[in-house]
Amino acid sequence: MIREHASRPPRGRLAGLALAVAILAGCAATPRLSVDSLDQPWPCSSVGWLEEPGQVPASLLGQRLRAEVLEGLQARGYTIDPAQPDCLVHGVVFTGVRPGSPVSVGIGAGSWGGNVGGSVGVSLPLGGSRTTGNLAIDIIDVAANAEIWRGTLESAFPTPEPDTAQLAAAVQQVLASVPAPAP
Repeated sequence: MIREHASRPPRGRLAGLALAVAILAGCAATPRLSVDSLDQPWPCSSVGWLEEPGQVPASLLGQRLRAEVLEGLQARGYTIDPAQPDCLVHGVVFTGVRPGSPVSVGIGAGSWGGNVGGSVGVSLPLGGSRTTGNLAIDIIDVAANAEIWRGTLESAFPTPEPDTAQLAAAVQQVLASVPAPAP
């Protein structure tokens, strides 16, 4: 009688695969949020978009950013007042350079035919640095003519030109730390 065994990968191969996935996950760029705010009572209940004089027509990305920021602030309870707002808002998507990963070390283990073996590999980055997209949102107190809040999300996008969904998610992440509107 011939007995069939279900084929399954050796435990060492599974451990090596799990280690490789963990290393790759650790190397992925995670966005980093920085917020800078004045320590004073929040003066804003209405906001408008900062239009700079002589500005060229907004790009598609600029138009999407403006719409996302104003919609996000309105959803948080702010009134949109383009004529006489308490505060002006401005946002920008800018390019950042993220350095390539440093030397990486890989460790593997496996078995074959009853023998167990292991290996260690060292690699140097070939690609060098890479370009990412960053997001900054500024809020300016109109009465004081001064910036009172800035949120910056570094490595917000894997490329300098985000798609609509990436932009919306990044804007919501930054706006989550904006103080509540003034009473």
